[in-house]
Amino acid sequence: FKPLTRRRALSSSPAATPMALRIPREVEPKGKRNGRRLRVPLLVLVSVVAVAVSLDLAAFSRSGKAASAAATTAWVGKNMQPELVVEQSGGLRGMALGVLFALLMMGAVLAWGAIRKARELQRPYQLQDLIVGGIADPEADLTKIITFIQDQVIVPIDERLPGRPFEYDLHSFPFVPMVLVIGNHSSGKSTFINRLLGVSTQETGVAPTDDGFTVLERWQADSTEDGPTVFGCPGNRPFRELQRFGQAFSGHFRRKRKLLADNAIMPFGLQIVDTPGMIDLPLSGSVDGDNLSGHTARGRGYNFVDVVRWWAKRADLILLLFDPDKPGTTGETLEVLTKSLAGLDHKFLVVLNKVDQLDNSMDFARAYGTLGWALSKVIRRKDLPQIYTTYNAGFDARAGTHNKLPLDDFAKRREEVIAEVCRAKERHFDNVVTALEETLRQVSMTAMVLGAIQAKAARRLVLTWLVGAALVAAPLGVLVWLVATGRLALPGSASYVPAVPHRSSWRAPPPTEAHSEDLTFMGMLGVLSAYTGLLLVLSAGCREFLQQSRRLQRTTLDDSFEEVYADFFIHNDGEDHRARWMNVKPKISSILSSIICASSLKPFPSWEMVKIDACLTKDVWHLRQLARMLRLDANGEARPSNDRAGAARKG
Repeated sequence: FKPLTRRRALSSSPAATPMALRIPREVEPKGKRNGRRLRVPLLVLVSVVAVAVSLDLAAFSRSGKAASAAATTAWVGKNMQPELVVEQSGGLRGMALGVLFALLMMGAVLAWGAIRKARELQRPYQLQDLIVGGIADPEADLTKIITFIQDQVIVPIDERLPGRPFEYDLHSFPFVPMVLVIGNHSSGKSTFINRLLGVSTQETGVAPTDDGFTVLERWQADSTEDGPTVFGCPGNRPFRELQRFGQAFSGHFRRKRKLLADNAIMPFGLQIVDTPGMIDLPLSGSVDGDNLSGHTARGRGYNFVDVVRWWAKRADLILLLFDPDKPGTTGETLEVLTKSLAGLDHKFLVVLNKVDQLDNSMDFARAYGTLGWALSKVIRRKDLPQIYTTYNAGFDARAGTHNKLPLDDFAKRREEVIAEVCRAKERHFDNVVTALEETLRQVSMTAMVLGAIQAKAARRLVLTWLVGAALVAAPLGVLVWLVATGRLALPGSASYVPAVPHRSSWRAPPPTEAHSEDLTFMGMLGVLSAYTGLLLVLSAGCREFLQQSRRLQRTTLDDSFEEVYADFFIHNDGEDHRARWMNVKPKISSILSSIICASSLKPFPSWEMVKIDACLTKDVWHLRQLARMLRLDANGEARPSNDRAGAARKG
């Protein structure tokens, strides 16, 4: 009665909170509530049935013994005491069998309930009715919930997938908010970072000047750390995952901590990641669209696209810089936009930098249009992202002479970009929750599509085995039929007569009528040879069929996706699902290419999908409220209290 009493107390409270400020109750699914309601009546029903069965057995035993006693009355005589004892012992045995049956049934019901409970999401925390601001340490709660969901929901599914495709999509705590700055070489990345820091710490120039990734952070003293040292940073646990990119990457990775002036724009607790400029690398040989990453890895010594993807998924803001001289997209830029930044549109800002180098509005329109056209080739949407037109402060000396562009407006746009960079700390936990939600949805989509492919491949494999077994058994059946009907005489049998040539003419005598249809021993060898050849042909055919099915699975992934979500697409175009599918499809294709047959995949039970749905409908909403509390704390705003919530409800 605790939940009922608590809900009544909350509903009768005069300071009830409005719906906008209330976290929803943890309402159990209808099937789960019905299961709990029926558990006690089911136990009672089983007990009644067991007692009835025991009484039935006892009555049956007594009636049997009574009948036997009546039948033996004629010759036993007047003393019937032994038969009465046998009757009582039979009743006791019936009662014992009934009690044993009842215990077995109750044990089965309890075991079934334990299995169902083990398959449910056992949260070590409680999603309760809390007024926003009623949690003492929301960051600790958020970390605890995210870690639990990753360990109990995502990791068990990911461990069953070949290659663990979601291993590096999980979050490790703690880690500092960060801003990722990427762009073509000589697009003003390092200059923009120096402007934020207020000191010239990154080298600048027209030619490529930086060959690695550099993390810059405001600190109490100046220090520089190399890659292997940064990997063990206790304040940024995700950095240790970067070791998988090899020594070539760690040798070009470093962190700079700077002591800045008091009036510096760069805040404490924020990291800026400077990246090497993206260029067109010389590639040898023919290159297809699916093998660009391998050539990129050979050009830099590590997979640049995968490294950028790792940083982009953990960054709170991504700045993508272009300059008027190269407003188009280079080969690496195209690859980064289509692979590294796929699905991260809510994070990045497109910046057309160095517009002060343009002389007039015609040059500006030409550069802006070229950049928009290039982005439209990789961002498949009608509405392109907003392009911020800026220029770096301190490099507008020529603007006062003959530049006819509105540089004051461009300076305002630059300040907007800087404000977005400083606001990245506030967005940190919201981005963490968004990344977790997207990972859950991708895991669910991967499991559902692979489950459908696995079931289809298993059916195809069973059908192949059945057809093969039928083809193998058919000749054996014919052989048995011939022997059983006497049409085939095996060596050693009574009806077998070997064919002996005639002594005078060396010709076999004409077959007798009894053995005219018998086969000779050489004929049997021929049949066995033909049967062996049939087995070899059948084996090769089955192997080729399975290989064709494997290739067909990879080429028909879109059809499998459409079949799985067919019911959803009846009343919805599913643009969100189709966009997510573009990120999930390469992972499924890699998984299928690494295994012999999809039937070898482990199945994904439906109760695991129920867990993911429960996290998406309840836990993610709760995490959003915790992130909102942390955002209010970061802005220095007061959390809504009971009085404010009540006033808002009255208003």
